[in-house]
Amino acid sequence: MSKTSALVGTVHHVSFRVDDLDAALEFYEGVLGCTRLYRPEEITVKGAWLQAGDSQVHIMEVPSSSATGTPPDQINPVANHVAFLTSDIDAAEAALKAHGYEVQHGPTTVVKQIFVRDPSGNMIELAPC
Repeated sequence: MSKTSALVGTVHHVSFRVDDLDAALEFYEGVLGCTRLYRPEEITVKGAWLQAGDSQVHIMEVPSSSATGTPPDQINPVANHVAFLTSDIDAAEAALKAHGYEVQHGPTTVVKQIFVRDPSGNMIELAPC
């Protein structure tokens, strides 16, 4: 079997459908600490682009439908999700709880990981660096 070059590299961005752009921005900027980026005005869907470390998070306010997918109805570590690295997972957990978010620990004790849902129900994992 011959070795081929990878077709992909670092993740550029993840994209989430959100119900309420302002509530989503409060979570991603106000709680997680993402920073807002320039987003071209030609994009007609209401949304925002955010920087999260070396990757971006793109959020778009559109109605929920089967075409856009639906998040799980409860915290579920095996659901589709994005994982962010954090330098202090205990502080991250405390901050999420202080903002009123339910946090669930991952299914393993080998690596401490926590899961939370954003205001629209999208699954977010935080893992230690």
